[in-house]
Amino acid sequence: MAKNSIEAYGASGKTNVLSFETSALHLINDHTHPLYDERIHLPLDEGMVLNIMELGVLEPIIVWKDPETGKTCVVDGRQRVRHTREANARLEKEGKDTLLVPAVVKRGSSVRMSQYMVSANEIRQADTPLGRAKKMAAQLERGHDETDLALLFGCGVKTVRETLALLDCTQAVQDAVEAGHVTVTAARQLSTMPPEEQREKVRELTQASQETTGHTRARRQREVLGTDKPRLKTRKEITKALVDATGDYAAALRWVLGGADA
Repeated sequence: MAKNSIEAYGASGKTNVLSFETSALHLINDHTHPLYDERIHLPLDEGMVLNIMELGVLEPIIVWKDPETGKTCVVDGRQRVRHTREANARLEKEGKDTLLVPAVVKRGSSVRMSQYMVSANEIRQADTPLGRAKKMAAQLERGHDETDLALLFGCGVKTVRETLALLDCTQAVQDAVEAGHVTVTAARQLSTMPPEEQREKVRELTQASQETTGHTRARRQREVLGTDKPRLKTRKEITKALVDATGDYAAALRWVLGGADA
């Protein structure tokens, strides 16, 4: 006799997970409502859309039926719903089956739901850059390529390469990235340097980032890396800069000139 799911998995209990058409889910955009979240207006992320098209919605959202309106309101998972709507629009154009969104129902007052909403968002701990790099490397070892990784991690191939470059860096660079002193992009540049030069540059980058934020911090770090190039506007300026340019920078200038001739 077949076991039920609780016995089969050794669970202590179970709840019902419902599946919804995205059109049946209400996203609150009234800023006076307890469940309003301004992130409802964020632009869609292409990587997330492609990920959902490929794998579906893996984590159930939380919904609540508003007793005053009868609408099934999204408490947690707005972005999953928004991106699934876009994914479904594309799937429908391709003549493919659309996706349902799994959801767990919560009951209570709107105030209680707002507590669920805040808690669900604030207690999440994002993966660290180094943690993502290790997971990507593990997927490569299992036979996936960079394009697969871009889809799985909801990013571009360029981001995949920059993240994986962390594993080629010294411990000092990895620690600086984890602490937020150095960006993943900067770490990729450091990964091409000899170990001792990496350690020296990361000390300079960390020092340059102290007591600065935003554009000032980014500019100082570009200066340390030697990538703070002046913005070129005219063909004459580009041609002049090309005289002394080398490597990738020179190649980029030649590419710009080639585009200007097209």
